[in-house]
Amino acid sequence: MSQSPKGHKEVMTGAKALVTLLEDRGVEVIFGYPGGANLPIYDELRNSSIQHILVRHEQGSVHMAEGYAKVKGRPGVCLATSGPGVTNLVTGLADALLDSIPVVALTGQIPRGMIGTDAFQEVDAFNITMPVTKHNELVKKESELVKAVDAAFYIANSGRKGPVLLDLPKDLLDEPYPYDLSETCSLPGYNPTTKGNIGQIKKALKAIEKAERPLLLVGAGVESAGAMSEINALIRKLQIPVVRTLMATGVLSFDDPLYLGMIGTHGNGLANRLVNKEADLILIAGAKLSNRSLLRADLFGKDAKLIQLDIDPAEIGKTIEIDIPIVGDVKETLRDMLLRIEDKPIRVGVTPWIHGEHQKTKTMLPKADAAEVMEWVCQELSKIDLKMHVTTDVGRHQMWANHHMTNPKHLPLITSGGLGTMGFGLPAAIGAWFADPQSPVVNLTGDGSFMMNMQEFIVAVEHHVPLTVIVFNDFRLGMIKELQDSSYGKRHIAHDFNKEVDFPLLAKAMGGEGRLVVRREEIAEALFEAIHSRRPNLICFDLERIHLRSAINLAEKAS
Repeated sequence: MSQSPKGHKEVMTGAKALVTLLEDRGVEVIFGYPGGANLPIYDELRNSSIQHILVRHEQGSVHMAEGYAKVKGRPGVCLATSGPGVTNLVTGLADALLDSIPVVALTGQIPRGMIGTDAFQEVDAFNITMPVTKHNELVKKESELVKAVDAAFYIANSGRKGPVLLDLPKDLLDEPYPYDLSETCSLPGYNPTTKGNIGQIKKALKAIEKAERPLLLVGAGVESAGAMSEINALIRKLQIPVVRTLMATGVLSFDDPLYLGMIGTHGNGLANRLVNKEADLILIAGAKLSNRSLLRADLFGKDAKLIQLDIDPAEIGKTIEIDIPIVGDVKETLRDMLLRIEDKPIRVGVTPWIHGEHQKTKTMLPKADAAEVMEWVCQELSKIDLKMHVTTDVGRHQMWANHHMTNPKHLPLITSGGLGTMGFGLPAAIGAWFADPQSPVVNLTGDGSFMMNMQEFIVAVEHHVPLTVIVFNDFRLGMIKELQDSSYGKRHIAHDFNKEVDFPLLAKAMGGEGRLVVRREEIAEALFEAIHSRRPNLICFDLERIHLRSAINLAEKAS
């Protein structure tokens, strides 16, 4: 025990033990918001090496932790109080669960003796968050704290990664903690399979060798497993064409002849035709095959032999029947495949089947003036030859960014795929910067998405984050209007924002820089200046008027 200034022994509390455990496990930053039930933790963070980032809404804390985890490759940590603090985390936790992002959420809880009495700011955090976490726990005994913390970080970042929540009663945090902090947890019931079955691997390679039109489908699990080099080695070794899901940008260069595009609702025609009609074998690596990817489950790989590689056995065969399942870590299993190919080479050079009539086709996204502006912006942004982390929100801009952000220094995109969370992008970009402070961050967003969590822009200003927020402003929920046009006979309701918001002025009011762009000629300059300023900037692209203003400007020059 350390000595206090008066010579008395300082008693280690549960809160002190918790912060010490977090430090020992390498936690560098926590994104959080204080309240009565978690103040003991904050009291100990005052003298900790851990940097605390005060968010403006608890949802923002989870998204920041997600952005941090995506870039850092280890769990992001967020902290909230009881009651509304916990309930405000739910959306972010669900987002992390569906996109397999490792997050450790710490929440304060009312004292143990008051649980169940409907006390002030009491909610049943355990049962509320159970459906949206990989694992959660109400820590009821002081002796369980070390094991709970160890288990949280291990479970979050192993197997299929995901969010873990620890609910910590205030009296447990206040009480003396006489237990050994070096104790480790044992989880005999939790043992993710990492090594793919060698028999299944042999069977898969034999099937690939026999196939005449093999195809590789890559999902986000490849990046999550850190298997980018292994998947590229396999692609080169087999010369096998590749398609991807929304969440797997950057696996291959957009210009690579083996890359044929994205499948699914917003994919391109060729990629969808190949998986639905023409491939006779599809190797699916780290993709969960949701309805957005499949379009129609009854058509996907209808005449193909299907091989699925995933660390989560629950994902294999969940939506379509699989011929050769391989349960295992994508990185380790691909390594085993490559070693097997080195020992017993198999036939390669199968790409001629994609030549000739099989040319890359354009995206299935609708073409309109506003979409063309978004394409211009993504193309100009891709010309900036600088390493940066790019996040998106959810809407039309998300899909256009996925097709037109092509600079490998900007990929993979950090985006919300499974839950489709508006308001994800801005806080995720801030979290990404705390994981890699040497690289600027960019958030591509719509006016609807930005207004979900725009208050977090203040956090970027406070911490001098080199953040550029690009707001595509069409004064409406653009994707909702498109759905009403295509599926509801153009019967419109609740998609127009009747009040125009001056987003650049809003950014300035929060201490950043703001700029409105209404001419195409301004796009490149605006992006370059904002990103190289290394300050919080917001650029608003007026999608309704940018074409008109550009036409007027060009006509004036011509006259």
